Amino acid sequence: MNKNLLIYITLISFMMAERGDLIEIEIMSTRDLNNNQIYIDDELSALAGESFFNLTVEYGYWLYKIVYETIDSDGNTIYASGVIAYPRIGTFDTSNEAFPILSYQHGTVVQKNSVTSVSGIWVLPALIAGYGYVYIEPDYLGLGMSEGLHPYQIKEPYGSDIVDILRATKQFSAQSDEFEINNQIFLAGYSEGGYATMAAHQIIEQNYSDEFNITASFPMAGAYDMSGIMTDVMLDYTPYGEPYYFPYVLFSYCDNYQNILAPVENYLLPEYANILPGLFDGYHSGDDINNVIPNIPINIMKPDSINSFQNHENHPLRMALQENDLYDWTPQSTMHIIHGLADELIPFENAQKAYDHFVENGAENIELTPIPESLGGHQDAAPYALLGAFQVAEEMKIINVIGDINQDELIDVLDIILILEVILFESDSSYTLWASDINQNENIDIFDIIILLNNILDI
Repeated sequence: MNKNLLIYITLISFMMAERGDLIEIEIMSTRDLNNNQIYIDDELSALAGESFFNLTVEYGYWLYKIVYETIDSDGNTIYASGVIAYPRIGTFDTSNEAFPILSYQHGTVVQKNSVTSVSGIWVLPALIAGYGYVYIEPDYLGLGMSEGLHPYQIKEPYGSDIVDILRATKQFSAQSDEFEINNQIFLAGYSEGGYATMAAHQIIEQNYSDEFNITASFPMAGAYDMSGIMTDVMLDYTPYGEPYYFPYVLFSYCDNYQNILAPVENYLLPEYANILPGLFDGYHSGDDINNVIPNIPINIMKPDSINSFQNHENHPLRMALQENDLYDWTPQSTMHIIHGLADELIPFENAQKAYDHFVENGAENIELTPIPESLGGHQDAAPYALLGAFQVAEEMKIINVIGDINQDELIDVLDIILILEVILFESDSSYTLWASDINQNENIDIFDIIILLNNILDI
């Protein structure tokens, strides 16, 4: 993308921004095919050994940081950040292919700068773009360049944020001649990202089905039953592997439900009410927080706060948690739920409960894949879950080419008929227009038909 176009996008976006509009773009990294393969091999062998993944990419990649417009939990206009990585064909070559989108929702972080839009270093965008997807990864609200506390484990902000980064991706593609997108959308995420993925799936189908069609989603190791299973885990007086998860949820909910919940300090013992707010400022890590709280996280709470919560079914915090449960609805698009049986942080029962309810509600395209206990707990099972999701997505992935107007992976007389319809009836489908412009001169006419006919006849 040339410098003048970058300046133009930035200026126009600031003046006329709407939800999902691009505000800024900044290149972070790029590799050609050979260097991308070397980078991926090195990263994956360090992660899981040389023979575990054995993945061969077909493209290099371009990785951009983007800033786009979205809304916060109250519907106020804000800016959020994330990344887009797309396949690199050559140095600045125009692609004759259209790629699916894969939106990856990352796991739990507390520090604002612990995101890909800041580091620019992460093997997943290189790998996914290298296999022919347009990879996007939202930072989430409150992380990256976004202001405020991250609304951790609250479903609506995930949904609106992911919808708007999808819109920004479409806008980026429309303004660039370096990559095109087709109509496939994959959603995937692990841990917090698994929750965010399922939240986005639900919200897109309920509120944005006229705009987006989910090809498949892969929620992995997510806490879908916040008010039941996860509450029981946190109320249990036993050590928990990542104690900071509990105050992270508490701070998030008190911040987002100020109309029904007291300030977070009211629920905490004085020694933690004094120190914890400063550690959730976006500049401290989960380890920083773990170092100052007990490994039984419920012990940071005042006893009367615990008793009030346990003894009142209509406690405001309980009601807020119930509002963010994700198991009682009916997914329409394909969903593959993946979860480790030995997950010690987010119990497998979350996945089982969601799956059972979905089936009972009449969902037809739902699969539950348990990861065997022998493959480890929450962290150790992650590579197996991600690889399993990737393999399923690969079986469904379609990369379209110029001339394949009807997207049936064949170029034949049916595509010529569709080009004629584009010329005669001025189709308003952006993909159809792109695929019909065979000679890529931004004009669809008889010459495109002649070129396509010659290709079919192999003249």
